[in-house]
Amino acid sequence: MQTDAGKPAAERKGFLRMAGGPAAALAALVLALGLGTSAWLARAQGRQERARIEREFQLVADKLFARVLRDVQLFMEVLDSIRQLHSLSDQVSPAAFDEIARKGMIYQRRILGAYGFVQRIPHAMRASYEQPGGAGHAIVRGAGQGGFKPMSDQSEYFVLTYQTPPGGLGVPPGYDFGARAEDREAIAAMEAHGVFALGGAPPGGSGFYMFAPILYAGGVGRGEMVGFAVGWFQPERLLAAALGDNAPGLLAQLERAPESPAPDGPFRFSRDFSLANQEWRFAAAADPAVWAAAQVRGPRRIFAVGAALSLALAGVLLRLAGRTRRIEALVRRRTAELGDANRKLEAAMEDRRKLEDEVLRISGREKARIGRDLHDSLGQKLTGAMYLFGAYRQRLGRTDDAADGDAAQIGATLKEAVSQVRRIARGLAPVALTDDGLPDALRHLAEESAALFQKDVEFYAEREGKPKDVGTAEHLYLIAQEALNNAAKHGDAAHIVLTLDYDERGGELTVEDDGKGFPADRKDDREGGNGLRIMRHRAEVFGGELAVGPGPRGGVQVRCRFPKA
Repeated sequence: MQTDAGKPAAERKGFLRMAGGPAAALAALVLALGLGTSAWLARAQGRQERARIEREFQLVADKLFARVLRDVQLFMEVLDSIRQLHSLSDQVSPAAFDEIARKGMIYQRRILGAYGFVQRIPHAMRASYEQPGGAGHAIVRGAGQGGFKPMSDQSEYFVLTYQTPPGGLGVPPGYDFGARAEDREAIAAMEAHGVFALGGAPPGGSGFYMFAPILYAGGVGRGEMVGFAVGWFQPERLLAAALGDNAPGLLAQLERAPESPAPDGPFRFSRDFSLANQEWRFAAAADPAVWAAAQVRGPRRIFAVGAALSLALAGVLLRLAGRTRRIEALVRRRTAELGDANRKLEAAMEDRRKLEDEVLRISGREKARIGRDLHDSLGQKLTGAMYLFGAYRQRLGRTDDAADGDAAQIGATLKEAVSQVRRIARGLAPVALTDDGLPDALRHLAEESAALFQKDVEFYAEREGKPKDVGTAEHLYLIAQEALNNAAKHGDAAHIVLTLDYDERGGELTVEDDGKGFPADRKDDREGGNGLRIMRHRAEVFGGELAVGPGPRGGVQVRCRFPKA
């Protein structure tokens, strides 16, 4: 195996020049384009990923909001059940209250709140309420630091009678909800409008107390609020239970009576809703650490793959650099050979065209010479013989009727021979014409052809015009002559129509017959004898187009289009 060290110095230097010149530049260009394309694709993928993740975020946040709203409604349904229980009966035992509350707690599962019954106690009934025979609970209020102290005398009290679970509301039985200003405002709104209301947070706790009014169901004072059901509404614990493992990377909060506008922008979600006659807002946002990581994984993979492919392709280009010069040299050599071959072919085609033109000219000159010889020599001699025979017939007189009849027959034969020689001579040597005289020449051609071939030949000149020059007129005349000869001799036609017409593009010469048409074995209208090839060549000389095919009369139609003058 030959190594680079064993190669000729000139070859090694050439390869180095190739590898360090155009090939290296091409490899660098490919690498730059590959990296640029990879970066663009990565950015495009990043935008798509961000849009997809944004849609996923909105869907997750919307589902979370629906779950939170459902849990809030369930919490209020339990509270409303307790309210209705006490509205229907003024004798609800602690056991019955505990049973319905606990069943509600089981039903709602994720709501980690507590419920209680608050009784309205006028000051006149305070002593009996605090007696062991009554509820047996001292009416107290919060004393700070988690302590409680007896409530001072008031016109009325709103006392917690029982709760479930025990101590679940953060205050003991006997706690007066009318002791705090925020609770008194909620109680007043509830009593005035008969709706749910939100109080303050439990002493030392978070969240809110929610109140549901209880109206007395019978007896004197019908419709009076005798108390209310109370529940501990804890938004943060509700959100934690709703989030669970179902919304990773999601941050959410519940706001009471929001005054600021709803947050807007990517990875932001908010919904406003009513709770206890107040406006609340559910707001969610994406955890940047979680969602940002999800956005970059796909683009990074795309850029890494694109960069790897670009590096591989650049390496392949450098490896192929040594072959490029040999391929280019081979291409140049083959291109030069093809150029030489094309030039030789063009020269041969030009020589053939010149030869065909010369053949046409020689053929035309020979036909004209033969025509003149027939007309000037044989025609004149036959004409002279006819006149001499006429004089001889006059001298013969009428002495011999039989001889006179023979003489008359001989004279008719000589006259017909003179006419045929003249027609043949005229066909071989057509009359000189100009471009303006083409219609007259074609008309004479039709008349002579009809007489010569004993056929019905018609000529029509449609719209007026003229060919571009005399040479074109002569070629058109000869094409018409050849087409008439073919129709009469080979087409076995009885009726031939010759037409010359002009339009805005030029003109058209048409020869139609009712003969037997094309032979059955002809596959192409370009097939045919020398006559058809000569007609086609004449058309090409003046830039015309010749078409031969079946005609409307059942025979052959020859159409020659020629350019405008």
